Amino acid sequence: MDNVELTANDLARLQVDDIASFSILKDASATALYGARGANGVILVSTKEGKEGKAKINFRSEYSSSQSTQTLQLVDPIRYMDLFNEATLTRDPSSAIPFTPTKIQNTIDAMNNVPGSNSYVYPAVDWLDLLFKKRATTQRNNLSINGGGKVAKYYVAGSYNIDNGVLKTDIRNNNDNNVKFQNYQLRSNVNINLTNTTEMIVRLSGNFSEYNGPITTDGSFASDLYNVAVHTSPVLFPAYYEPDAANANTQHILFGNVGIGDAGISNNSIQYNNPYAALLRGHKNSSESRISAQFEVNQNFDFITKGLKFRGIFNTNRYSYFASQNAYSPFYYNIATYDKTTNDYSLVWLNPQPVGNNVATEYLQYSREEPKTNTFVYLQGALEYNRELGNHTLSSTVIATRQQTVYSDADHFLGASNNSDLQKSLPYRNFGLAGRLTYSFSRKYFIEGNFGYNGTERFSANHRYGFFPTIGASWVVSNEKFWDGGISDVLTRLKLRASHGLVGNDAIGSQRFYYLSDVVLNDGNNYSQFGTNNQYERKGVVIRNYENLDVTWETSRQTNFAAEFTLFKNFNFIAEYYKNHRYNILQARASVPTTMGLESQISANLGEVESQGIDLSLDYKQSFNSGLWLQSRANFTYSTNKYTKKKNPIITNHGDTRWANPLIATGAI
Repeated sequence: MDNVELTANDLARLQVDDIASFSILKDASATALYGARGANGVILVSTKEGKEGKAKINFRSEYSSSQSTQTLQLVDPIRYMDLFNEATLTRDPSSAIPFTPTKIQNTIDAMNNVPGSNSYVYPAVDWLDLLFKKRATTQRNNLSINGGGKVAKYYVAGSYNIDNGVLKTDIRNNNDNNVKFQNYQLRSNVNINLTNTTEMIVRLSGNFSEYNGPITTDGSFASDLYNVAVHTSPVLFPAYYEPDAANANTQHILFGNVGIGDAGISNNSIQYNNPYAALLRGHKNSSESRISAQFEVNQNFDFITKGLKFRGIFNTNRYSYFASQNAYSPFYYNIATYDKTTNDYSLVWLNPQPVGNNVATEYLQYSREEPKTNTFVYLQGALEYNRELGNHTLSSTVIATRQQTVYSDADHFLGASNNSDLQKSLPYRNFGLAGRLTYSFSRKYFIEGNFGYNGTERFSANHRYGFFPTIGASWVVSNEKFWDGGISDVLTRLKLRASHGLVGNDAIGSQRFYYLSDVVLNDGNNYSQFGTNNQYERKGVVIRNYENLDVTWETSRQTNFAAEFTLFKNFNFIAEYYKNHRYNILQARASVPTTMGLESQISANLGEVESQGIDLSLDYKQSFNSGLWLQSRANFTYSTNKYTKKKNPIITNHGDTRWANPLIATGAI
């Protein structure tokens, strides 16, 4: 975004109104200037800048409602019990049926509100309807101002968005248990002409998010409530009970459940999840923010030689996240006795003892997650030379980049679980040097060469730097003289292009430095005890990773053929065929004999994958005299991927394990 790498989450949060241009780079020639950071393609976004003139104010507000196009259709409670009985007898005809005819009939009576029936004793719960609404609402608000003069131009924008969930708000809860996600954004892009040849750009942006939602049984996300609801029986217990005589003055909600063992026995062991209790027992709040500051200088060196330009970029941003939750442990009950003649029941408390996570409380308990922060610094220097001499056009670019990221939770980047790893607490750094040289003749024939020379901190000195060249060519057929005439009125533009090259990737595996071993000398899980009554203890040694000097760049050899053409001046088609051969894919050695005595997994660049496919896209743009305009886009992609080499253990006829290529069933390590 504006020449600086950001995360997929940042792209998802980007306000559409702030986008000036958006493009996707896929082939090796197009992504070469981004080095190893563009190994899997590049999404290139430019934000809006100010335009010379009076201040223009734009405001947009929208309110939308959305719902699922399709949801699960569950059987009714009576059919559920019939099918449950049928399935039980199918597996064991001699077993007792789970739901007796009396249970089924009493449930039917309760569902139909027959006098004398009791829906708490014979429940039939529609959990999805109890917890979820049919629709969710969203609000989007954006305000922007842009303008400027000869010296300075500005673009300032702010937005406020609210996304609401589909959870129902229950009066028995003391807080709004529905999901609510709020996002605030601020952006300021200022362009200042310091001289006739020097431009300074300052970009400031802030992205702030606030989340509120329920806590499910495993303490994770609200989406899990749907999973709990569809896997909970509708007839074993109600969502909650109305108080019996013994609980007439009880302040807490009497949630329904079943204890392990016979119904009505207080054994302090809860057998099932109650989705209603999961919804009401508490809520989670989180805050997320990213602040970015970017300074850019563009210098025109036409006074030295025409066509020479320099661009320098410094960017830094700070990310932070923290979350907390307040929750209580629900009280669970079941029917102890029921008098059908009076339609009265008594309840038994299922979790009265403080055992495990079933400690029932009437007060909120506070807990928090460990805060996450990271700092990012990016430097870029680019020198461009563009010159046109008659029918000859020469364009060249050399870019040097350096970036560094430091994480407070050292394993956040690689998704590991132990944040006490010293190696992963060190700054993450990348360096890249890339170049591009393009020559064209008469704006009809183009040839282009690119290279990426990338450095990584993760591999040994033998593989620390990788060189990845690409070459491409194109022919604008519609610029030929023979294209004049009737065909040019129909097929306005036709361009054929092709490219071939290599792209490297160092973002592989989870080990920080492959050329270094990682040994813990004081691990609590490995220890020895000795002395009188084993009172003396010494911690042990654990090997997390072994030194591996041979791990190297994952490399992709990419070939692309494409045709671009325009019909009737407004229909733009792009048809592209691509083929990628990715090799040196890092894979773990499987089935290493335990007799080798290895404590950690061993990896090597073993895998190869073939990918190929086609991309088709269509753009249509039309402007009308009335000031209206119409724009539409369609895309079609078809791709296939196949492992051509993958080291897996296979079992031979003799029962021993050997290593083999799945396509060539011979060979060993």
